Formats: sequence, C-alpha cells, structure tokens
Amino acid sequence: MFHLYNKYWKYYKWQAILAPIFKMLEAVFALLVPIVVKRIIDQGIVGGAGEGYILNQGWILLGLAVVGFLTTMVCQVFAVKVSSSYGFHVRNDIYKKINELSLKEEDEFTPSSLETRISSDVTITQKGLTLLLRLAIRAPFLVIGSIVMAFILSPEDGWIFILTGLLLGFVIWLISYLSLPKNNKIQKKLDQVTTVGNDNLEGARVVRAFNKEEYEKKRFFSSVDDLEKISKQLAKISSWLNPLNSLIINLGIILVLWAGSRDINVQGGLTAGDVVALVNYMNQIAAAEVVVANLVTVFSKSSSSAKRIDQVLTKEPSIVGGEIKPDLNVDGSIEFDDVSFAYDSASAPALKDISFKAEKGQVIGIIGGTGSGKTTLADLLDRFYDVSSGSIKIGGSDIRKWDLSYLRSSIGYVSQHSVLFSGTIKSNLLMSCPEANDKAIEDAIRISQSKDIVSSKKDGLESEVNQGGKNFSGGQKQRLSIARALVKKTQILILDDSSSALDFKTDFELRKALKEELSGMTVFLISQRVSSIRDADQILVLDQGRMVGLGKDQDLYKTSPIYKEISDSQRQQKAGESK
Repeated sequence: MFHLYNKYWKYYKWQAILAPIFKMLEAVFALLVPIVVKRIIDQGIVGGAGEGYILNQGWILLGLAVVGFLTTMVCQVFAVKVSSSYGFHVRNDIYKKINELSLKEEDEFTPSSLETRISSDVTITQKGLTLLLRLAIRAPFLVIGSIVMAFILSPEDGWIFILTGLLLGFVIWLISYLSLPKNNKIQKKLDQVTTVGNDNLEGARVVRAFNKEEYEKKRFFSSVDDLEKISKQLAKISSWLNPLNSLIINLGIILVLWAGSRDINVQGGLTAGDVVALVNYMNQIAAAEVVVANLVTVFSKSSSSAKRIDQVLTKEPSIVGGEIKPDLNVDGSIEFDDVSFAYDSASAPALKDISFKAEKGQVIGIIGGTGSGKTTLADLLDRFYDVSSGSIKIGGSDIRKWDLSYLRSSIGYVSQHSVLFSGTIKSNLLMSCPEANDKAIEDAIRISQSKDIVSSKKDGLESEVNQGGKNFSGGQKQRLSIARALVKKTQILILDDSSSALDFKTDFELRKALKEELSGMTVFLISQRVSSIRDADQILVLDQGRMVGLGKDQDLYKTSPIYKEISDSQRQQKAGESK
C-alpha cells in the first residue's frame, strides 16, 4: 500500500508533508488540555486561586480548541487535495496500462476485474491515503505523547500506560493479521458480482427473450451471498477489536485510579489534578486507539486493493513494438510464413502451419467453419496476439520489429462485433483519424453504404450515439464501423465478418465500392458467406486451425471438399428461401 502511495509522491509532495504536520500540531494542543485542567483543579479549585484564575484558564482551553480546529481544517484541505491528486494519476496510469496490455493480459485479468480495480479499488486506496494523512500519524503521536506526559506527572505510574499501549498494539496487530486475507477474498468476490451484473446488463434482451429473469436473479444473488459470507466473517473478526480495546482501556483507567487513591494523600504524591490529568491521558489513548482500530479495517482493505492495483501497473505487456517504421507505399505485400498460434488455456493450437502471401492491392477472402481460426488470423496480423511460431511479414519485414502504434495506425480494422462509442456519429468516424477532413468522411460514408443512415438522422453527423451504439441496428453499426476504418485511408484493411448483418444487396454494393474505389489497398475479407468472398483474388479456407485450401473460387470448388461443402450448402439454402 505504502509503495503505491510513494510512487505518486512527486505529484503531492508538499501537501502530503504539511497535512500531517498540521495534524500533529493539533495533537500537541490536545496534549496540553489535561495540564490546563490540572491547573484549574489544583490551583483554581483546591488551591483557592478564585474565579478569575479559573476563567483565564478557561480562555486558554478555548484558545487551544480554536487553534486545534483551524489546524485540523488545514490538514483536511491538504489531505483532500492529496487524495484527489492520487486518484487522478493512478486511474490515468491504470487506464494507460490497460491500453498497453495485449489481449492476452486482458484475458488474464478479465474486463470486470479491471473495471473493479480502476473504480472500487482506487476509491478504497484513496480513502486509506486520506486517513493516513489525517489520523494515522496523529493517533500514534497521541498515544506516545500521552505516555510521555503520564511519566512526567507520575514516573512511578508510567508503567500502567506502557502496559496498556503494548496490549492495545498487540490486539490491533492480531486483528489486522486475521483481516487481511478476508479483504483479499472480498475484492475477488466483488469482481464476480461485477461480472454477473455486467452479463445481465449487456445481455438484457437475451435474458428477457428466454424468460430467464428469475434464473439470472438467482445467479446474481448467489454471487452476492458469497460476498456476504466473506464480509460477515470479516465483520466477526473486526467486531472483537473495539470491545477488547475498551476492556484494556477501562482496566488501565482502574489501575490509574487505584494508583491515584494510593498516592494522593502521601506527602509529595499525586494531587487531585494529577489523577484527573492521568485519567484524561488514558482517555486520549483510548480515543486514539479507537481511531487506530478503525484505521486497521480501512488499511487492511487498502492494502488488498493496492496489491490488486499494483498487479495491473506492474504487469509487463507480452507484446512490445519494435523501432522500425517502414513505408507501406513501397511494398504492401503480406506474408504468413509457417504461422502457428495457441491460446494459453487451449489444449490445441488455434492456427497451425499457415503459409500464404498476399500481394499489395489484392483482396484475400477467408472462410471456414466456426472456430476454424479466422478471427485469430486477423488478430495476429494486427498484433493483438503474437504468433507462437513462424512469422508475419509486411513488405518483407517481420511485424514484430515494427513500431506497434505505427503498425496499427497502418491497418484499418473492423471486428466481427461492431462497437460504437457514446458521442456522435462524427466523433466515432474521427476516432481512427482525428485530423480527417470533411471529404474523407463523406467518401468513407459513401463507400461503406452509410449515407442513408446519416441522412435519416435529424442532426446528421452530429446525431447522438448511445453507449455501445444501442440506438443503431446491427447492420447500421457494421456500416458505420466500416466507415470509421475507411476514414483512416490505410494501405491494409481487415474486415472480420463485418457484413454479416447486411442484406445481400447492401453487401454487394459494399464490395463493389471497395473494389472500385480502394484499388491498391490490401483487403482481408473474412466472411461466412461464399458470395461475399467469391470475387477475391485469393480465398483461404480454414478448418480447425489448418489451411485446407488456397486459390480462386472456381478452383477451390473443384479441389477443396470443405469449400465445396460450404458453397453447396449456401446455394441450397438460398434456393430454398427463394421458393
């Protein structure tokens, strides 16, 4: 936890130094209060100094309270500034790190866990930092200061305060030691709750369509029940803290009163004011230990959350870019040389011994059954994952040697799951190329067959897009996603089953426009439809991760049984639909 705070020390150094200083000043004033009360009793009441003396000492007490209030307010302001600064920078760094990680690392963490870490875990560590500056230094200072003042008042009875402090410290350590594992489990269970909640929010239509509301409620309640069980276990452990502290403090006060009653009438012994002051110092230790007890709970949670945050920040991406920035205009050919790839959790490779070459300007069609490796092949070209063996070359250069941002900015990519972001149609299109002019946007809209989408909206390009593009149909999202990729005007375009929601006429017009207006661009066209890839320069047929066919449509129909089977089944289906 502390190493995470220290990492961002440079952003709030002076505020972090000044906050506890002002809080310690307030603690110093608090330590002086029992001394003033002792004077009022010994000199004002017992000594007969009179009302004037008592009133003067009362003004001193009021002054100490006001100054203590002001120093506390200054500390609070600094603590809030530090906490806000820390939260701002750590969230930025987590988000930046998430974007640096490859899909492999994101799969390891899971999106729901990353969401919890960037929100809940950061908030918990922020609270821990605030309390650290406000109370974590003040409380020990008050305990130590009270013990010192007790020794000054009564060296013979100081052992009572030392014994009390040691017992309280042991109890706090024990509760903290037992609480930490539970806090770790709670955050993991919170990840599960977030996952189930996100599943239900994202799949609300599916849940309702299959009438599974009750089933999903039970699934959510089950994950919440697991979280509740761990939380109750932690609460049972924590519930011992305050009672044990109260017991120890009350025993300490009894010992102080016993010692005071023994020495109060002895010549040179304690005065009535001394006894009251000692009891006040014991109560200050009690108040400080209550704060420490609460801090134990907060810091245990903060420690668990800090570890989870640190896991993300220290995670090294498995995919790191090289330094070269080749010129795609020289040679945009793409070569897969004996490429194999396997996911970490898979028992069999997703791709095995893939070798082919696409010349610059060619359209490469990729087809195969579900799970044949089509999307994986596209992901490897964009370096979302790295090949397990073999190599992928663009212009004769291994893409692992390319600058990663340059590689991805050189490739237009449309995934099979079209995603639009909250904002406007225009802001979504400009995501790929913020500096694109109006003509580039118009061309992209026209080629992607999105003109009718924009014209049908009242505000045109400035029309609002809801989160996830939920106010657009699947086909509209696919066309706008294609338009977004085309705005960038790259030399390579990957369309990963991005026309599956389009009708045959729109699909045909899209392919026609791509062929006529994007000559010179190398296009990887992944599709389940034979009609979408029939005119490709080369068609790659995949089956269970292996390349089982490569060539043109008519040749593959004769030489590839799998391609023939797919083609015939779709023809039969189309013939059946036309009857």
